[in-house]
Amino acid sequence: MLQTRFDQLSSYNRQIQSNVSDKSIEISQLQSSYETLSVNLSQLQDEVKTLKTRIKEKLCPDRWKRFGCSFYFKSEKRKYWYGSRDDCEQSGAHLVVINNEEEQKFVTELSKDGEYWIGLRYGRRQGEYKWQWVDGSPLTETFWASGLPHDYGNFTAVTCCDQQGKWRQRRNDGSYHGPKKWICEKEIH
Repeated sequence: MLQTRFDQLSSYNRQIQSNVSDKSIEISQLQSSYETLSVNLSQLQDEVKTLKTRIKEKLCPDRWKRFGCSFYFKSEKRKYWYGSRDDCEQSGAHLVVINNEEEQKFVTELSKDGEYWIGLRYGRRQGEYKWQWVDGSPLTETFWASGLPHDYGNFTAVTCCDQQGKWRQRRNDGSYHGPKKWICEKEIH
């Protein structure tokens, strides 16, 4: 009976030793995988650092200002809305599209010396008149001055900003309020 018990324990011991050996191999493989992942992580961190440096070094074109993921240009000339839009397009940009409150604050600061055309106008789209941005994005947030907007018809465009940092409507047919300066926006690629 002792011999049987001894044989059982010996067999159990061999199984444990085999399991320990298997686990040692797994641990060694995991350690190797960990070391490989550590090297990969270090390389990725270096790449991220390099990319961040390249982004910081990416210079704004002359007379443009950077905010978020875009460059902004504030004109010194005056034109009507369509001429302003065309000028922006010639430089690979569009009239500024204001997507959120932070961008509105930035544009308000840019336009503190007067009203500037932005990329919002009242126009015909799919058979009906509505407010639309020049890049086709939907008008989701608005920053209208008190009592606006009014329905002035098809030649209505928007300036930013009045004394309170709000949008104003302007007729763009030459008969009302005349030409304005403008702000272009170009996304960083």
